[in-house]
Amino acid sequence: MFWSKFANLVKSGCVSRELKTKGSMTRRITAGVNAPGYSRTGIRKSKTSRWRAAALIALNLFMIAHIIQWRIMGKTISPIEPSETMHTLQKGFVNAGFIFFTLAILATLIFGRFVCGWGCHILALQDLCGWFLKKIGLHPKPFRSRLLVYVPLIGALYMFVWPNAYRLFWNPEHAALIPKFTNHLVTTNFWQTFPSVAVAIPFLFICGFVTVYFLGQKGFCTYACPYGGFFGLADKFSPGKIRVTPACNQCGHCTATCTSNVLVHAEVKQYGMVVDPGCMKCMDCVSVCPNDALYFGFGKPTLLVPKSNAIKRNYSLTWPEEIVGALVLLGSFLAVRGVYALVPFLMALGCAAVTTFLALKTWRLLRAR
Repeated sequence: MFWSKFANLVKSGCVSRELKTKGSMTRRITAGVNAPGYSRTGIRKSKTSRWRAAALIALNLFMIAHIIQWRIMGKTISPIEPSETMHTLQKGFVNAGFIFFTLAILATLIFGRFVCGWGCHILALQDLCGWFLKKIGLHPKPFRSRLLVYVPLIGALYMFVWPNAYRLFWNPEHAALIPKFTNHLVTTNFWQTFPSVAVAIPFLFICGFVTVYFLGQKGFCTYACPYGGFFGLADKFSPGKIRVTPACNQCGHCTATCTSNVLVHAEVKQYGMVVDPGCMKCMDCVSVCPNDALYFGFGKPTLLVPKSNAIKRNYSLTWPEEIVGALVLLGSFLAVRGVYALVPFLMALGCAAVTTFLALKTWRLLRAR
């Protein structure tokens, strides 16, 4: 009986009582439109989703070609992976990952999180898994937390700031404020900083499928990706936003379509633009708007939005659950990180996020008995 209730509770998604009472956005949308270019829910099909899928497929094909070229020639461009930036900051190794991460942050400061939405292989895997789950009748519901959304930023500080601070303040006799930079754009050991294939497979399974199933689409981006911590912060300074015209009639199609779990209809009504740093500029909301009321444009950044106009949000957790969840996540991360010298940092964050969700579900179920 307990496990049956637990399975049903997990499948139902961790949504607040308010959302369950009011009903989800998709139930409030007029259904039954049977016309070309429309889905069963009556929402116009996104035209940009195909372009974005093509961009993400091309990205993954490029990654495969990069590995093949290294295997054949024995030498290639260093990994174009943001985590390589750690070696630049700590050891002065200027590599392709550092250059890419720097350019991506600069682009985000101007255009918002386009790089996340159109150029991330982990996001591509999450979208693929989300699409597959919907095909088999499973619709992951977003897990909304007040505290856990700060995990990516804390993870970013741990990866890119803490090692340098430790080197400067606790080992000053051997530390330089700015390390001597050396050229590491080309490498003969491409896989040196990556986990083995035996670890990479469960890592991708957890970050792609498991986080999506339990935390909702882009669950890893929201609660575990350290790069997203910096991208989300940069997005607050960005003048590039999804904006709205007076043609908006609050139909809610944009929110129902958004796979980043952004309350698009509410934000454009309140602010005239999307201010949520979780918006990855997938452009699906713009494409499905029946009145063509949404567009991408430049103007006031999020930082200039008055905090007094904040939207009242419905969260999945109460404040006591938030605090317990934060402690569970920290404990889970410390327990998993580096186990048998195998579990990498990002995988540990993904495991901790899912473990926290399951622990809170179990706690809520036991209290309800």
